[in-house]
Amino acid sequence: MMQLAPNSSDSSPKAAGDAMVVLQHVSKIFKDFWMRDRARAVDNISLEIRHKEIFGLLGPNGSGKSTTIKMILGLLKPSHGRVSVFGKLPTDVSIKKRIGYLPEESYMYAFLNARETLDYYGKLFELDHATRKRRIDELLDMIGLTNAQFRPVREYSKGMQRRIGIAQALINDPD
Repeated sequence: MMQLAPNSSDSSPKAAGDAMVVLQHVSKIFKDFWMRDRARAVDNISLEIRHKEIFGLLGPNGSGKSTTIKMILGLLKPSHGRVSVFGKLPTDVSIKKRIGYLPEESYMYAFLNARETLDYYGKLFELDHATRKRRIDELLDMIGLTNAQFRPVREYSKGMQRRIGIAQALINDPD
């Protein structure tokens, strides 16, 4: 269960200001079939993540890290408290273009090559052709796969596939 202690006597984050992500007294309780509390995954967490800040969410297995990330992404709704991303609810579709996310397990279309994979995700973000080409070139160079860009992803090692996942999370040039 994730629970953060406040830094001062005031346990609520200060005004959002330049904070990109704000969680205020957020809890997540998973319920069973009969709607009884089954597991409290996150308990009263409050935090802010500011622009350009490097932020790590650390804890042992089962402490609520993934649940917290899923609430920030709008994939799970908090049981209590408030989550905002860029000043909006995480379910607001307008913020999705500003976020890059690399899940623990990335799904790759094995028959596509690296360039086709990144082009596909660029199209999902409605990037125009010139922007997609530029971003793909930049990202393939950044992850060191320019020389392997035309090989099918199924031929890549796990490490190479992970790097394509990183590039996929960055294709939209997230904030």
